[in-house]
Amino acid sequence: MRIITAGSAITETVCALGDCDKIVASDRTSLYPEQIQKLPSIGYRNGIKAEGILSLKPTLVIAEKDYLDDVVLQQLSATHIKLVVVDRKLNFDDTKKFIQQIAAVLNRKAEGEKLIREIEEELAAVTALLKNKTTTPKVVCIYNRGSATVTAAGTETFAEILKYAGAENAFADISGYKSLNTESLIKANPEYFLMVSSGFESIGGLEGVLKIPGVALTTAGKKKQVIAIETLKLTNFGPRFGEAVKELVLKLHPELAAK
Repeated sequence: MRIITAGSAITETVCALGDCDKIVASDRTSLYPEQIQKLPSIGYRNGIKAEGILSLKPTLVIAEKDYLDDVVLQQLSATHIKLVVVDRKLNFDDTKKFIQQIAAVLNRKAEGEKLIREIEEELAAVTALLKNKTTTPKVVCIYNRGSATVTAAGTETFAEILKYAGAENAFADISGYKSLNTESLIKANPEYFLMVSSGFESIGGLEGVLKIPGVALTTAGKKKQVIAIETLKLTNFGPRFGEAVKELVLKLHPELAAK
């Protein structure tokens, strides 16, 4: 089997199920596990062309829904290559579904069920831990690329992880990503900021975050309570979802660290 994956959560899942060595190429977002970075890249989203995929002679292409252009999907469907499109939403129920779907395609059903059980056990342990929490902190989730584009994350984004971590999204009234507004940020007055590590690093770390208009005037800014978690772990809602939730819980609820 020669597999090409399009979408970092897809790539990570194929590897977690035991078929990393069968991946011959992946997309530009697939940076984990690290060995994937040594493989040829098919590019990124609408820059991906069917010709580039076909030149690598795959027998199976697994792509996240809406990641490849329709014309590319049509061209691939017209070949002998098996094409699987995985719909992915940011909640654990859908995580289980896409793990099961990929496991079935790879003939790894037993490994898929084992992986799901492991994540469920991690989440159960976190749920038990959260029974001892003393607060429900208000959090603003920031997604940025440097200081030029800074957005707040609402529903249907990686901010959905807060529901599993005993915290409240300060911008739960917005859908998707919206430009971070200074006035609304000060009014929300979060106790923590949550960021993907790539965004945190691209803005210059804590010092750069504190320069975002309004941040220094919030409780989170005054206390320098900024949490950065490895980008793909935080956003993929994949095999490392339980690990991501636990890491976040311990940072949002320091009183639980000794439990």
